[in-house]
Amino acid sequence: MDRYFLKLSWKNIWRNRRRTLLTINAIGFGVMALVALYNYYDGFHDQVIQNVIRYQSGHLLVTAPDYHKRMATQLFMKDPSEVDTWLSSREEVKAFSHRVMVQGLVSTAQGSANIVFAGIEPEREKDVTRFSGNLIQGTYFNDDTEKPIVLGSELANLLQASLGSKVVALTQGVDGSIGNELFYVSGIFETHSDFDKNMAFVHINDARQLLSLGSQASHQLAVVLKNEEGLESVQQSFVSKFGSGPNLPFQILNWKEVQKPLMAMIELNQSANRLLMFIIIFVAALGIANSILMSILERTREFGVMLAIGTTKKEVVKMVVMETVLLSLVGVALGNVLGFLVTEFFHHYGFDLAWLSSQKLVVQGTIIQTISYPEIRWNNSLLVSLIVLVLSLVVSFIPIKHVSRLNPVNALRAL
Repeated sequence: MDRYFLKLSWKNIWRNRRRTLLTINAIGFGVMALVALYNYYDGFHDQVIQNVIRYQSGHLLVTAPDYHKRMATQLFMKDPSEVDTWLSSREEVKAFSHRVMVQGLVSTAQGSANIVFAGIEPEREKDVTRFSGNLIQGTYFNDDTEKPIVLGSELANLLQASLGSKVVALTQGVDGSIGNELFYVSGIFETHSDFDKNMAFVHINDARQLLSLGSQASHQLAVVLKNEEGLESVQQSFVSKFGSGPNLPFQILNWKEVQKPLMAMIELNQSANRLLMFIIIFVAALGIANSILMSILERTREFGVMLAIGTTKKEVVKMVVMETVLLSLVGVALGNVLGFLVTEFFHHYGFDLAWLSSQKLVVQGTIIQTISYPEIRWNNSLLVSLIVLVLSLVVSFIPIKHVSRLNPVNALRAL
């Protein structure tokens, strides 16, 4: 009986090809748009997160307690060598690097600016951040320049500095003394973000000398993992090993804790995406309900004949439900295929939203790249498909209610 009703329902939905094709297209293009958009936004968010991880915090950041909240120069780790040894023994850790961070004044004969000096370990930092790959002039601490400094492109333009130019750094040491040092520009980087105008890199030993810090001291220890799935286990193991609390020498934060404004932006964006999804699905569902209702109203006399010869209302309703399910399944299948094709196309060629924005998009000083390369994600397709199918069945109860109330005699009199 089920097979009979299935064949009958399939034939019925194609009795009016135009209406059926319009309904399938409405469902298909709705599903395509949702699948493609979800894949795009997931890829966009992942790209933003990777930029933040590989330009700022890494997956994990080890600091002195409260340093991340206050960013005070006096809150430094005196000797994190024990942490170095522990990180070196962890298989999940890909690379880590110490940093000394200090805000100060940088000046030349042509200008000055208030910036952040990042004292780094050049060889280790290459494996943690991507700044070394953004050089447009000079080298990344690879030459024999005495007291080298690497400037951002906008900062270099402001100071009218070029390779070999003398730059004076001025700041306050942790002991209250005035720290000043003469540096020579060895490289210029460009990231198309706020880093280009408010950051300069120096060797970590020079930064320690500028701040009157000890030979092992640092403000940050940025950690990059081989796989982000190991983030939680490494963080928990660190707490088990070194403890946690304001009176201990170290604290460890994951990138989500460090980048809370960015996470808030992503969550807000995802909420807006969900709202858009339900609007598109609702429109598609109304199309399905309208198509089924029109089909039923046109076939009122036919249903009257079926009821008159002994077909039960339950069986008529069952047939209408099958027609709805078949329409939805065909539309969902078409939408997924189109969604995969659109996603695959932009995965190779990229999708750029720069034409929608007249300025650079920056969050927490980091550039938000407008071009993204989405990937096919089966969980998005499954979620969209299930929601469309369920909602299609829900809205089908509107025309089904009309069928359940049919009177055979009145139905036979219908035109």
